[in-house]
Amino acid sequence: MPPPGQPPLARAKAIALRQLASRMRTEAQVRARLARDGLEAEADETVAWLRRLGYLDDAAYARARARSLVAGGRLGPRMAERRLVGEGIGAGEARGAVAAALAGEAGEDPRAAELVLCRALAERRARGRPLADLDAAGRRRLSRFLLGRGFSGAVVARALGVYEDQDG
Repeated sequence: MPPPGQPPLARAKAIALRQLASRMRTEAQVRARLARDGLEAEADETVAWLRRLGYLDDAAYARARARSLVAGGRLGPRMAERRLVGEGIGAGEARGAVAAALAGEAGEDPRAAELVLCRALAERRARGRPLADLDAAGRRRLSRFLLGRGFSGAVVARALGVYEDQDG
């Protein structure tokens, strides 16, 4: 905690550095933390200072966070994008970071990688039972789970063997 009587800018910088010491943050997250302490007026200067030092980089944050969100099929691309946007990343930048993470995850194009990750998560969720052996109710439950994780309907249907796209 900064010592009492410290100038507001010094307090803002100390708070921001302490916040960044634990993990990467977005500019929006740093600004929100400063606002919580009544230091909105110092936010612009503090954020600019952090950028000059290389401690604050939303693009790097988006790439790293997207990789961790889609790793091993934890989340599908839609949910990962929503999480990034909720953390202060722009929608276009979030979409690009997730697409790059998907391509890097399976070494393929993002659509094929999404299918690979969706199948992996479906198989884990089925706990060793072959997906083809699921009854209609089990398939519906698994579909709802996968859709809720942010996978597209077409990818979920392909992963569960409901149908195969002619073009992909």
